[in-house]
Amino acid sequence: MNQHVYFNILDDQVLAFSQHLHVEYAVVTPIFQDDYSTVHRAGRICDWFDEHSHTLLHLDWPAKSPDLNPIENLWDMLEQRVKRRNQHPRNLVDLRDQILSEWLKLDATYLQNLVDSLSNRILAVIKSRGGVTWY
Repeated sequence: MNQHVYFNILDDQVLAFSQHLHVEYAVVTPIFQDDYSTVHRAGRICDWFDEHSHTLLHLDWPAKSPDLNPIENLWDMLEQRVKRRNQHPRNLVDLRDQILSEWLKLDATYLQNLVDSLSNRILAVIKSRGGVTWY
């Protein structure tokens, strides 16, 4: 991943999705969260978020902050499930297919629990004063 690939993802996918949320679900201004990787903080990327701030808010995420995004847990679960398969992916298409197959097997309760855990994650970070948490 580099800033050019990330820029294209933002411009082609994220912007379209935020517009979909606005039209389909009346979400006035969706909030976008990423981590503090160098790619995400490149000047071109910051300029993109400034340019689109009227349709998409960019969550200000400080450096070295604890990761509160439950999607990381989801990625980890999908990775573990793919690794447990008897057949390792042979190429990117095979990897995509295996990830999608495991995604379709996920229980909606697991996903809801991840979303519901956010308030506990925030409290744990506050309690640890921004330090390491058990999440």
